[in-house]
Amino acid sequence: MSGFSDMYCIFAEPRDALADQLRGEITHLASKYGTQPFKPHVTVLGSIERPREEVMALAREAASKIKPFRINLSRVAQGPSHYVCVYIAVAQEEGAMAAGMTARQVFGVPSKPYMPHLSLVYADMGDDVKAQAVEYENARLFGTDPATRILDTGFDVDRLTVWYVPEDDPSLASWTRVAEIPLSG
Repeated sequence: MSGFSDMYCIFAEPRDALADQLRGEITHLASKYGTQPFKPHVTVLGSIERPREEVMALAREAASKIKPFRINLSRVAQGPSHYVCVYIAVAQEEGAMAAGMTARQVFGVPSKPYMPHLSLVYADMGDDVKAQAVEYENARLFGTDPATRILDTGFDVDRLTVWYVPEDDPSLASWTRVAEIPLSG
């Protein structure tokens, strides 16, 4: 695999027009801040460092235990790290939280606080730049301008996707969707 480590994530992805709008917004911000664009997603479980076959088997098991759910988006916020830099907060409602907990249990990952979110920017930025980006994006996505206002404040999740996401590839070019698994819990 191109010399990268075997690292995977399980995502819940928006689809259709909302996915297109969010992908466009992420690309816009990548151009504005000199960062890399990526597909919009909410990480259900990240940093899975296991062989692909094991990841796939456990992801299928998790999907068989998770009921379809809705992800509700609330506001743009800033975080403390590269992959949680500028993001749209996800309401910590039963469905999203249960999906994260189930995935952790199936993969045997210790339960730690789960903060579902949809990243808009991956970067190492100063707090002042992040604050400006948050203000800018809240005005664009949750403001009154119909040209940039978010099309829907949430999306239904009836499948999970498994992504190969080697952390030693800062370009994100090697990030690849390897499977889409329907939820059947």
